[in-house]
Amino acid sequence: MYDIEDICNKYYNNVYKYVLSLSHNPNIAEELTQETFYIAIKDIDKFKGNCEVVTWLCIIAKHLYYKEANKRILEDIDNINHASEISIEENYIKYEERLNLYKNLQKLTENEKNVIYLRLLGLSFKDISYITGKTESWARVVYYRGKKDLEKYSKGGNESEKFGE
Repeated sequence: MYDIEDICNKYYNNVYKYVLSLSHNPNIAEELTQETFYIAIKDIDKFKGNCEVVTWLCIIAKHLYYKEANKRILEDIDNINHASEISIEENYIKYEERLNLYKNLQKLTENEKNVIYLRLLGLSFKDISYITGKTESWARVVYYRGKKDLEKYSKGGNESEKFGE
C-alpha cells in the first residue's frame, strides 16, 4: 500500500519546515515532526487518499502543534499564578537589578550596546553580523568585551577606568 520509509524520507523536511514556520522553535519543530511521523506510521491505514500524503502529514502536524501550544498556554498561566505569589521584596530586588543592568548598558560603547541588545532579542551572531555588516567574529568579540565591561560596572567600576583616565 504505502512505503513508510519512502514517505518519511520524502516528506520529513517539508513537515519540519511547516512546523518550524508555526512554532519558530527548532526544538519544538523537531519534536513535533517526529511525533507526526510516529502517528502517521501508526495510523497509515486510516489515510483515505483524499489528499496528498504531505497534506495529510501537515494536518497531523498542525493538530499536534495546536495541542502543544494549548499545553504551553496552560503552563504559562500556571507560571503567572506562581509569579503573583512572589513577594513584593523579591519584585523590588528584580526591578532594581534590571534597572542597574540598563544603567550599566548605557556606559558601554555603541557597538557593545547594539550587539548586547541584539543578543538579548535572541539573535544569533550570524544574524548580528548580517545586520551590522561586520563578521561573526567581530560580533562575538564585541559581545564578549561588552559582557566583561558590564561585569566590571556591576561590581562598581566606572566608565573612566575603561578609557584609562
